[in-house]
Amino acid sequence: MLQADPPPAPPAAAAAPAAPAAPAEVVLARRDHTTVAASLDLPLTLSKAGRREEMVVRRVLFVNASVVQVRPADGGADRYRWTLAGFLEREYCVRSLTGVLACTTPEAAALPDKAQGEAQLTTPGDVSQAVQAEGLLTSTLAARAEEIFAADRLAVVDPFLRAAGVSLPRAAPPRRGGRPATAAPAAKAGSAGGR
Repeated sequence: MLQADPPPAPPAAAAAPAAPAAPAEVVLARRDHTTVAASLDLPLTLSKAGRREEMVVRRVLFVNASVVQVRPADGGADRYRWTLAGFLEREYCVRSLTGVLACTTPEAAALPDKAQGEAQLTTPGDVSQAVQAEGLLTSTLAARAEEIFAADRLAVVDPFLRAAGVSLPRAAPPRRGGRPATAAPAAKAGSAGGR
């Protein structure tokens, strides 16, 4: 007769999981949107192996904005916080011989331009300090647009094209009265709506 060993003892009762801690605050509303600060299309005529091709490098400077309205869990006045971050988006578009325009997937690069803050909500929906901070960051990016676009061309666009083996046109001297990068109007106070 064969006999099996007795079964192992059941494990000790596991301790009941601790109840999750109550949040310190409750999120009442959140608004996220993007504001364009400036844009610039860079038209180029490229050549490789005797062939010419038309390309446009599209670049946009924009601000991502997030505004969160919160209420302390233990009561108290509502507050709102904002987080703003500047970005440069770039895409390469090529026009085929048949006239079809095809573009790469846009690439976004974070810029060092950022802002954040917090204020008490005095009137429902009034996030004017966040709107003012967004307007300031947007206008700062718009004012620096030519500098940012020129640095992007030297650091990213030209090396990308050289790596592809295409001949780049010589940079023409700036024309007087030429078309500068277009800047979007700054955010208006009180317009906290999202896009």
